[in-house]
Amino acid sequence: MRNGIRRLVCSSLAVAAVSAAALAGAGPAAADPANPLPFLALSCEQDVVAFRGQPIILARLAVNGMVTKAVSDTEGLGPLAAVAVGVVFPLGIGVEVGEVPDGEGAVSPQAVADAVVAAVRPMREIEEQADTVVAKVREQVEASCGMAVRALNPTPPPETTEPAPPSQAPDEPTATPPGTPTGSATRLPAPSLYPPTSAPGSGATAPPRDYSGIPYAPAGVYTPSSPEAQVGVPGYTPQFGIIGQDENGVDVQRAAGNAQVLPADHPRTGGVGAPLLLAALVLSVVTGSLVRTWVLRQS
Repeated sequence: MRNGIRRLVCSSLAVAAVSAAALAGAGPAAADPANPLPFLALSCEQDVVAFRGQPIILARLAVNGMVTKAVSDTEGLGPLAAVAVGVVFPLGIGVEVGEVPDGEGAVSPQAVADAVVAAVRPMREIEEQADTVVAKVREQVEASCGMAVRALNPTPPPETTEPAPPSQAPDEPTATPPGTPTGSATRLPAPSLYPPTSAPGSGATAPPRDYSGIPYAPAGVYTPSSPEAQVGVPGYTPQFGIIGQDENGVDVQRAAGNAQVLPADHPRTGGVGAPLLLAALVLSVVTGSLVRTWVLRQS
């Protein structure tokens, strides 16, 4: 037990010293434009999007559980060794697993496993069973890790300019290539809806159109002959004859309320009847009396 604690303390001090030395040496390199700052990946299966040329550093804590499990599953190493590795391994500097390419790429599981195994093998806590632990660590990392990488600033592709084909006037026929047999069909130019001087975009104006050949009817000359066209009522067909008679000569005139007028020579009265004359006489007398009374009252 004392030996295990002594190893744990010594490993922690050694890792701290190595980390301090690495950080001290990384200061000038970080300020150098030729050495860009690394990209720190917190997982071994994440997508990395960074600038091209950046180193990809994997944090040890991302694979610490795999390393600890490999130590605990190895016979000959006690639980104290697994605890010591779980505490000491994350304290080291990150593991470089690749670099951001110029475009898109990937960090394979094998590349991640090689980098992690290179950091696990020198540990003193597993020196008695280093090969077995390394084999188990590799198996777990290859089964669980892998990164997709894409550059933020890929190099643009070079611009290629192709020479434009020679232009040909629309009214010129296509030249027949040499060796074409006589009588073979030649491609005619595309038809144009406008003459060359009045085509859109040529700056010229189209000539005025001539509408003198279109037939037309002047106002006041045309007179419809049918009554239906004159009146404007569909089905209008006027007929001529005696007013009050239909086409068969039957009198169709009727008074209001279908009243009938007695003829003057009615057989019962023998002319104008006596009651009619008596009624007219009484009406005139009454009317005269009323007028006389009204005039006297007014005076």
